[in-house]
Amino acid sequence: MGRRATADDTRKVLVVDDDADWREFLRLCLEDLGYEAIEAANGQEALDSLSRQRYGVMLLDLNMPGMNGFEVVERMPRNGNPPRVVFLTAAAAQEVGGALRSGPHYYLPKGASRDQLSLLLQSLDA
Repeated sequence: MGRRATADDTRKVLVVDDDADWREFLRLCLEDLGYEAIEAANGQEALDSLSRQRYGVMLLDLNMPGMNGFEVVERMPRNGNPPRVVFLTAAAAQEVGGALRSGPHYYLPKGASRDQLSLLLQSLDA
């Protein structure tokens, strides 16, 4: 039986990326912006975390070894309110088009600044 989403859940962000330095940068930025950030190093860790906890947003690396971002989205639990998915990738925006068309997903380039992350999160809260 799933938990009901609470207002606090919207301030929880799951950061999924195989690059530990990028994950840490995002976690620190999110914490500075008032979010609670949980890290996952791969797709399976992300799915395990999604089965235990609700998140408002999931920052999800599109290209990870093993299970990629597409596969994580396909296997995500569908009960309750799934998190809004923001794909993280070093690929150019036009190369991410298929992922963005697969659902109401968003895109943040790797190497984005804290301000770019903040603006994206603000637009998701609107």
